[in-house]
Amino acid sequence: MDKRRILFFIGLIAMFAALSLFANFGTFEDASWTKLWMLVAMIFSASAGLALVFNPEQIWLNICRYFSGILFVFSGFVKADDPLGSKYKFIDYFEAWGIDDIFAPMALTLGIILSTIELLVGLALLFKLFPKWSSLGALIFMVIFIPITLYLALQQNISGKELVHDCGCFGDALVLTNWQTFVKNLVILIPIVLTFIFHKRFTDLISNKKSIVILSVLTVMIVGLSIHALRHLPPIDFRPYKVGVTLLGEKCSDIQQASNVKTYQYADFKNLQTGEHQEFDIVNNYPDYTIWEYNPDVPIRIVEEKLDVPQNDSLQNTYIVDNMMFMIGSDDATCDIITDTSYVFLAIHYDLNQSNPKNQSKVNAVYDWAQQKGFAFYGATSSLEDVIAKYSEDYGAMYSYVSADDILLKTIVRSNPGLVLLKNGKIIEKWHHNDIPSAEEFERICKQSIHKN
Repeated sequence: MDKRRILFFIGLIAMFAALSLFANFGTFEDASWTKLWMLVAMIFSASAGLALVFNPEQIWLNICRYFSGILFVFSGFVKADDPLGSKYKFIDYFEAWGIDDIFAPMALTLGIILSTIELLVGLALLFKLFPKWSSLGALIFMVIFIPITLYLALQQNISGKELVHDCGCFGDALVLTNWQTFVKNLVILIPIVLTFIFHKRFTDLISNKKSIVILSVLTVMIVGLSIHALRHLPPIDFRPYKVGVTLLGEKCSDIQQASNVKTYQYADFKNLQTGEHQEFDIVNNYPDYTIWEYNPDVPIRIVEEKLDVPQNDSLQNTYIVDNMMFMIGSDDATCDIITDTSYVFLAIHYDLNQSNPKNQSKVNAVYDWAQQKGFAFYGATSSLEDVIAKYSEDYGAMYSYVSADDILLKTIVRSNPGLVLLKNGKIIEKWHHNDIPSAEEFERICKQSIHKN
């Protein structure tokens, strides 16, 4: 077996290792050194695999190029996928430096520009498009951000005050402390510097004109992704409150354990047409009374079934929400919301002064339907009572409101307003206000949810 074939198989093994690390990446705790080194190992394995399979001539130099490219693609994509998250992070930085009055209105635009440039730099490095300028762009990013992250880390140690909780480098896909961010930047600076120094060894795959056309098309696609996420919701949800996650709380554990038992009451019925007898569950599936007649001579049989609910020690598809608090006046309604065994709707208006009323009539229609069905429906906001009263009067939003922290509400759904459907603590679905379903669609969604559970 020749050397090239051996390198090819080693490269395949490295890429398989990267995929294995990626599959288990979400099981590690955020803001931990373990998860940071997992990220580095995952990108290095993928880079080594690509270099060994496609460019075995200059292995270490191509590993550096692929490493830099993958890192920038990952960082840029998670920002483009969630432009509102980038906006909020920019505002955090502006507030930390006391310049939010000037720059906060530009935060969304700056976030889209940043993600677009990062993605273009990363893709250009991966496909050897303008290697000189793409490697220089990556280096400029590091020259700018390394001093910023060092300042934030040192300032936190000296003053004990955390100006910015997380750099936002990887959106909500990976949360890092300030010191972890600084160390991460130092580590990735090495392959970026080497890629820039030796960029002349990378020959362009295609002509400059074709490269410009490709990068122009990619720019339109990246900006289009961000616009789509703004008008709907992020296509990939990296936040803890994603669809399918079950919200668990230690303060609600006793209530949740009790609600995790499903009760069946089986009674005997006689068919009025044929005279046959059959047992029906009168709690969940009461038969048609025009065809079946209840037989009181047979005692009702009660069966309790414990549902298979994830335990608190399992990180997969669960999220511990001890920092979540929904208040109705001075009463904590959090447990009522996440332990309700029926459907619960949350209309999220993180700030009613900024809430878009364009589709409020759709939200109101869902509220009316939920009232008819007996489902709980709350508005959730950080706004004060007088603002709530004015908004309700102006736009007919007559549902009861729970108060919550605006950061929590922004994290739950990237829309103002947005709609969230829960059942027994599980997030069934989320909608941007542009995508609120009709009552008929909700009937179908609820039926599908019952079938799945």
